[in-house]
Amino acid sequence: MSHVLLVDDDATLRRVLAREVAAFGHRVDAAAHGEEALRMFADEPAELALVDLRMPGMSGQELLEELLRRDPTLAVVVLTGHGAVPEAVAAMRAGAADFLTKPVALDDLERALVRALDRRRLTVENLRLRRIAGFDGAEPGSILGVAPATELLRATTDRLAAAEAHVLVLGENGTGKELVARRLHAGSARRTGPFVVAHAGAIPEDLVESELFGHVKGAFTGAESRRIGLFEAADGGTLFLDEVGELPLRIQPALLRAVQFGEVRPVGSERTATVDVRVVAATHRDLRGAIAEGGFREDLFHRLAQLELRVPALRERPEDVPLLADAFLAQESRRVGRPLSFDEGARRALARRSWPGNVRELQNVVTRLAVLSESAEIRAADVERHPESGSRPDSVEGLPTLDLHELEQLALVEAMRRHGGRKPKAAAELGIALKTLYNKLARLPEELRESLE
Repeated sequence: MSHVLLVDDDATLRRVLAREVAAFGHRVDAAAHGEEALRMFADEPAELALVDLRMPGMSGQELLEELLRRDPTLAVVVLTGHGAVPEAVAAMRAGAADFLTKPVALDDLERALVRALDRRRLTVENLRLRRIAGFDGAEPGSILGVAPATELLRATTDRLAAAEAHVLVLGENGTGKELVARRLHAGSARRTGPFVVAHAGAIPEDLVESELFGHVKGAFTGAESRRIGLFEAADGGTLFLDEVGELPLRIQPALLRAVQFGEVRPVGSERTATVDVRVVAATHRDLRGAIAEGGFREDLFHRLAQLELRVPALRERPEDVPLLADAFLAQESRRVGRPLSFDEGARRALARRSWPGNVRELQNVVTRLAVLSESAEIRAADVERHPESGSRPDSVEGLPTLDLHELEQLALVEAMRRHGGRKPKAAAELGIALKTLYNKLARLPEELRESLE
């Protein structure tokens, strides 16, 4: 269950939308104007905002910008009337995930909420990598590390950033290819333009063309209104096309035209739009091998790979592991609300590992260590209790074994710590009713209850 903030000055429409959004399984707060919405958001931040663009007083565009200033991960879907599509395009460029025209079709509304929330989850999942140094306000594309391979990556990325050519970023899963793409954008002349992310592997095959190029009303069943694609949303900026090797072959000719000539044609339209977009594509696949097998167009490959940049695997820069681990642990320390640190033995134990899952795997291991640690200092023995990725030992001496009931208790405690003991926010994160949270807290063992005081 997600928390949705609905903002519309039309009382009747607000009531109807609130009822329908709640029927989709979300918890809804409804506000009549921007000032009320900001007060609600300050009391309890939402995961998604559904905002009318035309309202008296603070406009929807102003509210959108203020909400995203407060929480850049917030998913925003804007509502607009017919004939106000340019306003919606401006909202998309300001950070909105989608827009719907009134009257709103319920199927369109549900799909838009699902897409926006999915995109937010992807954003949150990658946020730690984008702020890898663990500091609030870190510059986009901060790449932490002291290894020669990391220093070369930073220097090469900065040189390529100034070019207008498209870039193909290569590397294994979990190495931080999006982080590199953001550094390319931040160092380019397009830095003030939008940075738009398209996760090709996460888009259903039948929606890829619409997602990238948009569609017109009536283009297919369920297309009740016009929708701009990610290429148009990225006009004047950078489109990060992640896992480009997963794109269906039938889409690749249209993608080639968009990349080569800046021309996109929405699904169902006879009109061709011209966009000014730099494409940074990324893949962990062998595209040259895919070309030989007929799964990827050679002409598209050469257009995307005007410049190539390879992100090294974590095993190629072991000197960075302790530094990254400390940065991730600092984040987790703030999250759980208690000081945590690695001793030198733990840092050496982490550096010895091969990390087949790369930086993402390291981050996940640090999170588990932080959550399960019973002391402020994490030692080598604590690290060794966590098997490496891919290993499946029948038994590991000292490995914590938790049943489902114990895992639930751990989740309750950590949610309460993250939210400073504020029960409504902890209940919202866990997706349970406030009354249920109180009952579960009352049944916690005495030592866990005392840890929350």
